[in-house]
Amino acid sequence: MPMLVRQCPKCDKLFWIKEHDIEYADMNTLRVTCNHCRQILRIPLVTKGDNAGAPKMGH
Repeated sequence: MPMLVRQCPKCDKLFWIKEHDIEYADMNTLRVTCNHCRQILRIPLVTKGDNAGAPKMGH
């Protein structure tokens, strides 16, 4: 998985998610830490459609 840009819902700043920073909470959820505020974020994976298997980017 390439690096992804994500906006933190806590501090509203953008940060990069790198593959080695990702932990899997379960099969459908990524767990990452915001580089700015150090909050742990849970990102659900998209399971249907063209982007299946990719993180949902909050659109």
